[in-house]
Amino acid sequence: MFRKRDKIVYPRHGAGKIVDKYEVNFNGEKKDYYKIEFYNSPVDISVPIDNAQEIGMRYPLSKHALRKVLKKLGRRVKITGDVMKKLDEICKENLLSGRIEDAIRLVNLLRSLSEKKKNESKNFSYSASQRLETALDFIKSEVELVLGEGALNRYHLTLEEKR
Repeated sequence: MFRKRDKIVYPRHGAGKIVDKYEVNFNGEKKDYYKIEFYNSPVDISVPIDNAQEIGMRYPLSKHALRKVLKKLGRRVKITGDVMKKLDEICKENLLSGRIEDAIRLVNLLRSLSEKKKNESKNFSYSASQRLETALDFIKSEVELVLGEGALNRYHLTLEEKR
């Protein structure tokens, strides 16, 4: 499906490029891998070719599709007791899906939670802040890849939402 030099988006890490395809022999069993380098990150990983799609690796969205989905960024989310109970599960699911729509949904949720905590004079947890930063970085990497760095300012991709 993917080829060497293809630009891709990988769950949690964001936009990158396949820099190599190679074969590894484990106990007589051959397995093919992609080596991926990520933009704006020193991280590189190897992914079994057979599992790439299954784990959420995908091609970046088109400019049109990305602009359309980015319109959802900044929506307020009602924070219920049920959401609070399932927050860890919701965060994990959305960060690992590889879908930008899920990352945007998570950013909206965590920004709404942050605002709620602020209004209650309570602290926004460190772990929630880290998850927000991870989701924003994921979104930023695809926006920069597809729309260019100048587009970041238009979409308020910071920890604090501009209202």
